[in-house]
Amino acid sequence: MKNLLVTLNDYDMRGPLSRFAARLAKHFGSRLDGLYVVPALRLYPVVTVHVPPEVFEAQRKVFRQRGEEVRAAFEQACAEQGVEHGWHLFESFTPLVADAVIEMARPRDLVIAAQPPAEEEPDEEADFADRLVMETGRPVLFVPRSGQRETKFDHVVVGWNDTREATRALHDSLPLLWRAKRVEIVWVDPPERQNGDHDPLADMVAALKRHEVPAEAVRLNSAGRTPGQTLLAHAGEGNADLLVSGAWGHSRLREYVFGGATQRLLRDMTLPVFMAH
Repeated sequence: MKNLLVTLNDYDMRGPLSRFAARLAKHFGSRLDGLYVVPALRLYPVVTVHVPPEVFEAQRKVFRQRGEEVRAAFEQACAEQGVEHGWHLFESFTPLVADAVIEMARPRDLVIAAQPPAEEEPDEEADFADRLVMETGRPVLFVPRSGQRETKFDHVVVGWNDTREATRALHDSLPLLWRAKRVEIVWVDPPERQNGDHDPLADMVAALKRHEVPAEAVRLNSAGRTPGQTLLAHAGEGNADLLVSGAWGHSRLREYVFGGATQRLLRDMTLPVFMAH
């Protein structure tokens, strides 16, 4: 992972997110690019009155001022870690921050973003995290708003269930798994196996060991909880540093929408979560 991008429109997270991303860049010896998007004014269909140009420009001025504060926090974090970095202030022609981030993300190896806030913020649209994971084609590492923000990743929990999404996330996370001291490949509520049945979990663990990943198979019973809750509880009990998960969703009117399990996982996360689709 030599090219990292951190998206910094979440103003309240500018300091913690910049510091986390800079430490991760130092960990990998990577270049880190910071991105702040100045969006166009968001209008809604119910608005029928004329909006004068001065209103548009006043909003963009506020975002530009915020962008300068975000840049200061980002550059300070990079200077403290001594990492190669670049800064991008993107003047967007649309009100959707995700449009610009998706465009900037595709040449990168990993995108770093803040855990979605509990309520929609003016700096990002409600489906920002959804689109980031589902449309960039790149893995995204979400940083919790509170709790654990470690960048050592010695103990990694990988949620896996023999699906395309889980397999994609696991393989995309290999650069992190190679550096870990312990990697648990966790299948929540696996199907019952009969004697002689193929064991895909064991096959995956064996394949990872050939990559010199210290992988071990773990089978968990959800006991009435969701898979996300089960994974988060297991990670918390074991003091894991990172959770890897596939992102599930569906397309509706050409817009990707996260599945409920993925949304709950991001809502309840207390440690960094690596996602891919």
